[in-house]
Amino acid sequence: MQTKYLDVKGIRTRYLEAGAGDPLLLIHGGHFGLHTSANVYDLTIPHLARNFHVFALDKIGCGFTDNPEDDSDYVIGSAVRHAVEFLKAMELGPVHLVGHSRGGFQSCRLAIEHPEMVKTLTIADSGTMVIGATIPMDVYDVTHKKAPDIAEPRERFRAKLADYSFSAAHLTDDFIDHLLQIAALPKSKEAAAKMEAGLKDRFKTDLMASQRETYESIVAGRLKAPTLIVWGADDPAAPLESAGLDVMRLIFRAVPKSQMCVLNRAGHFCFREQPEAFAAAVTDFIKLNS
Repeated sequence: MQTKYLDVKGIRTRYLEAGAGDPLLLIHGGHFGLHTSANVYDLTIPHLARNFHVFALDKIGCGFTDNPEDDSDYVIGSAVRHAVEFLKAMELGPVHLVGHSRGGFQSCRLAIEHPEMVKTLTIADSGTMVIGATIPMDVYDVTHKKAPDIAEPRERFRAKLADYSFSAAHLTDDFIDHLLQIAALPKSKEAAAKMEAGLKDRFKTDLMASQRETYESIVAGRLKAPTLIVWGADDPAAPLESAGLDVMRLIFRAVPKSQMCVLNRAGHFCFREQPEAFAAAVTDFIKLNS
């Protein structure tokens, strides 16, 4: 797995690359100012790379990729446009597209807006896909309240992610070290400060409008790509019962070629806790629909 950089419309963009075959693009979750990157897929990429030419990019404003140049671009559509421009710059389309959490929503938006660029779509544990989902906030509240009591940064990161998981076994030292590197970057601190200073409210307002538009587009049949939904049975952040099944019903009614795979003993990061099973589900679905 190689780490590379590419200029994408003036945004220095970091991405991971591995394998050979049909191109497959992984889009991670989170948003501006959060300590997230393509490395969330580090346990999954080796399995997918057995069958595909895998790319995983740090989204704009995330990881080691530059922040938006203008404050007005701290919205979810910027991540979609950035991914589109990445595909164009790499001359990769059409691709198999895989997105997790908020990245699953962005992947769905990309597939709707640019159907010519997407062969298949996989959405993993994306509560963002659901309008008005009854998602319990306990996991977030507990995590945020106890975080300040954990003095050691490494253990604070580990505890937070463990709360979103079935087991903490997937939280390797290398992965936690990578998150700490991102957190220490001046660009990460800048993005977080801007979000806290007022951009977060605008981000949420824009996101709600985009959620409604995406829902209506799917119902209207504008999502054309064969779509796989993968969910962790034990996801406390986007529970299967109150989010996953709602996504299933929405997609199944609108997309004829669609399936759902539920991974047991897996939380919000189902592809990390069950990397081989996740890769097998994605690979089998793609083979069935190619």
